[in-house]
Amino acid sequence: MATNFPTSLDSLTNPAAGDSLSSPSHSAQHANVNDAVEALQAKVGVDGSAVTGSLDYKVANQGLTLVKTQTIGSGVSSVTVTGAFSSAFRRYHLQISELQGSTYANLRFNFTSSSGLYYAALTGTVFNNTDRVAVTNGSSSYFDPLMQYSSAADAYGSFDIAAPYLAQRTVVQGTEWGSDAGCSFGGVNTGSTSYTGFTLTASTGTLSGGRIYVYGYNDG
Repeated sequence: MATNFPTSLDSLTNPAAGDSLSSPSHSAQHANVNDAVEALQAKVGVDGSAVTGSLDYKVANQGLTLVKTQTIGSGVSSVTVTGAFSSAFRRYHLQISELQGSTYANLRFNFTSSSGLYYAALTGTVFNNTDRVAVTNGSSSYFDPLMQYSSAADAYGSFDIAAPYLAQRTVVQGTEWGSDAGCSFGGVNTGSTSYTGFTLTASTGTLSGGRIYVYGYNDG
């Protein structure tokens, strides 16, 4: 009997005490078990399997993969993250957490060695029900702001970055929560450069505390 796995489960016959080696066939039992074990190994896959149907490949090629973490530091005017983007992933997810500054300010974002122009809009609502709008109109060499923060409470941001390593225009979009507002951000860098990193800069004062997380989206 050849194995039915993984299309369906096998129904194997267990020999009983006192059965002869020929009923059920001892050699057939070994052959059936061997077939089933081989089918299991093929389904699980070897380490680093390139077989798209194997479990090893599926686990390694789905969801988010942590690429890099970096602390922002204390009392710094900017922080540069190198080696964030590569050909390993087409899309990336950026998390900025627990960010504070010496004063209320904008967090500016630019790709390392960037070209082209930056266009963006940040819109949201302050918790006292007033609107907040900020625009990057192409006259700056960075998004200003990617998010806003103060010295009063930790600020958090969550952003998707589309194809930064490819030599084409790059879109960034996401949300941020600051000390007094919740905002949405969307922007585009019109350059056709392949980027590997980025810089975060305080528009005024310094940055204190906080951590940066860069994840790659597995395409599966």
